[in-house]
Amino acid sequence: MNSSWAWIGKYLVVIVVALVLGSVLAGLEPFRSATIGPARVSAGSLVQFIAHSGALALLWALGLRHARQLRGAEGPASHLADTVLALVTLIVAASSYGVLMRFITPMLSPEVKPYLDWIFIVGILTAALWLLWVLFTDSEALLQAVGSVTSGRKKDSRPLVDQVRP
Repeated sequence: MNSSWAWIGKYLVVIVVALVLGSVLAGLEPFRSATIGPARVSAGSLVQFIAHSGALALLWALGLRHARQLRGAEGPASHLADTVLALVTLIVAASSYGVLMRFITPMLSPEVKPYLDWIFIVGILTAALWLLWVLFTDSEALLQAVGSVTSGRKKDSRPLVDQVRP
């Protein structure tokens, strides 16, 4: 693995640890029994909300850094930076709805929920349209990158036995 890309592992480790640690802490008895506010939201759900929100923020930061690194690279991969960022934004926007709703539902009045739903619908659709636009405008670069990867595999498409023999 190229050392300039080793930072991806650090982000992934922190994301996984945040998710696991949030689940473990939320399952402990003090966090399950302690409540916050008149809606009686458990401290465990607050811990999970913070852990999941942090993991989503780190995922988006990972996508942003990856896009910046792709822009700095030369060749057809540099054109994929916008695609990566748009895809990660769509994933984070769609996942954020579930994370927020799991935490805020006990405190949310029924009259406000449709407005919150529509805010997320607009946000998710905007991210999806951005991804489609980027795929449309950068489709040649995407096809060229996929073509270069598949042509590299075709060079070594001989059976493994033939590759070992001199």
